[in-house]
Formats: sequence, structure tokens, C-alpha cells
Amino acid sequence: MWADRNTRGIEGEPPCDTCRVFLDPENEDAAKIYLMVRNQTLTRFNGQYDVPVGLDHNAVWNMIDHWPSKIKDPMECFSRVISTFHHFLKEERDDEN
Repeated sequence: MWADRNTRGIEGEPPCDTCRVFLDPENEDAAKIYLMVRNQTLTRFNGQYDVPVGLDHNAVWNMIDHWPSKIKDPMECFSRVISTFHHFLKEERDDEN
């Protein structure tokens, strides 16, 4: 996580104790699935380059369906993965402006 943030210009040593994220147990599966599919994006061409507009739902459902442990509420997990993607997409676009 620190290496990813540091490529955006944050300097210094990683403050491991302060940047560590502890997830609620109900968010762990969604977070792991998000990390696995976050680059499976749908894009549109804006005249200069491809712009990500969404996450491939098939990739998310494929991971949910093939997850080693049974996910209690697949629809809720799907919703959390998609919401996480759009949260970070919005952050990225806000940083660009």
C-alpha cells in the first residue's frame, strides 16, 4: 500500500502503524476480491486516451462464484466491491483536477 501511495509523490518512510487499515470481518472478502479485479475495467475513449468508467461486473461475479469460502451475501459483497472501485476512481479523478 505504501509503495502505491509513494508513486503519487508522498515522500518518506512508511508509517506502518498509522497507515495500516483494519477491516471489519464482513468487509474482508469484498476487499480481497476488489484487490484482485480492480484492473478489470470498462473504458471509453475520450478522444485522446481510454478513460476507466466502471468495473467489469463479470470479473467480480466470477471471483465471488469461485471464492474458496462461501460468501454469505453475494449481492452485498458485489455492491461493496463496486462501491470501493467507484470511491477510488472518484479520488483519482479529484487528484487529476
